[in-house]
Amino acid sequence: MSMQAIIDKIIHRKRYDFKRIYGSKTPIYILIGVSAGVTTLLFIIGFLALIDIISTEEIGFTWVDFMVLGVLSAIGPIGFYNHLQNKKKKEVENHLPDFLREISSSTASGMTVFDAINSAAKGEHGQLTPELRRMSAQLSWGISVREALDNFAKRINTDAVKRMTVTIDKALEIGGNTSAVFEAAAKEIDQVKKVELQRKTEMSMYSIVIFISFFVFLAVMLIIDKTIFQAIFDLQAQMAGQSIGNLRIANIDHDLLKYTFFSFVIVQSIGGGLLGGFMMDGRLSSGVRFGFLLVAISFIVFKFFF
Repeated sequence: MSMQAIIDKIIHRKRYDFKRIYGSKTPIYILIGVSAGVTTLLFIIGFLALIDIISTEEIGFTWVDFMVLGVLSAIGPIGFYNHLQNKKKKEVENHLPDFLREISSSTASGMTVFDAINSAAKGEHGQLTPELRRMSAQLSWGISVREALDNFAKRINTDAVKRMTVTIDKALEIGGNTSAVFEAAAKEIDQVKKVELQRKTEMSMYSIVIFISFFVFLAVMLIIDKTIFQAIFDLQAQMAGQSIGNLRIANIDHDLLKYTFFSFVIVQSIGGGLLGGFMMDGRLSSGVRFGFLLVAISFIVFKFFF
């Protein structure tokens, strides 16, 4: 092998690295690390406040507040990050049918799949455009079309893209009317999108009922606290320790009652958020995101209105 061939091989191997194909995982690792650090710190502060080693009353926070903030810091960042990633993947899927039809039209006019993908990468396909340009770059390195499509499927990592890749791979392996295969793949993705939209529309109604139930439950807790229990506390302040006939007015701990209500609402918010988000989008990450929002709303309501 000549020296120039060896140099070209080394350069080719350097360019064809893992990060260029699959993308870097650094952001999610940094996010998890920061989230875990903040969560641990908040839990430690809350535990120390619980056993009276430190006092947090001066800043207006109790040990329960720190525990709740720890839960929020644990589920919030990863939930919203996954939501943004899934949203990006969904936008990529939405542009796939147009891309596949463009490839089908180009191959029908006599272009090879290689040239058709390079031509499509020069156009504008929304969130799909960077992926097409990466695929075109890989093809320019000498990677086969099938391998470039497989790498694309691994990066997006959705069922629709995986099915599309398997279908096209088999068609390219067997041979035949390539244009018809791409057209059929575009129709399949369109059909999957219609089914998914129908499922989301139907299940969203149940999710809305769950969220409305949460807010009704939260409002009932607030009304009970401001009416019935407020009257009891006023009576307690006037007649604490006194007797009315055979009845004795006992002291009721307002903080204990508040935290009891708060525990009920937290369980409702976490469960309702997870279930409602999962039913709406079919993903646990959406449930985590809605759970975060409902817990945050509960925390604010109890902190400033109870």
